[in-house]
Amino acid sequence: MIYDLSNTSDLRAFKFRCNYFIENNKKVDLKESKNSRTSLQNAALHKFFTIIAEQLNELGLEFNFTGVKGYDLSTRYTANIVKEFFWKPIQITLFDYESTTKLNTQQMNEIIDIIIKFFADQGVLIEFPNKEHLK
Repeated sequence: MIYDLSNTSDLRAFKFRCNYFIENNKKVDLKESKNSRTSLQNAALHKFFTIIAEQLNELGLEFNFTGVKGYDLSTRYTANIVKEFFWKPIQITLFDYESTTKLNTQQMNEIIDIIIKFFADQGVLIEFPNKEHLK
């Protein structure tokens, strides 16, 4: 769980959680999060993957890959396919990070811009989700 200690609600929740750990003699591994994304940004990113998958499926496109025992298979696009085969290769190439959790907002925006431009060049308009998309 990530707590933004500049946010009163998060600060209260963090203190409550810490008291629980203290009162129950729990072991805790605490690390400071630097430039990590918020839960809202995380939800938007995963919604972005879903939007792309839905757009590609609406166009009747399928994801083709070499599957079991070397046979070529095809399937509908999923958010996870978009993440693993579109997003992550760009992320690794640009920033050498395997995990999306290591990206800061600026790095995420760079990848988003690349993906949106790529699809626009193919005639597919994709927008990054706003708060209304996340409701």
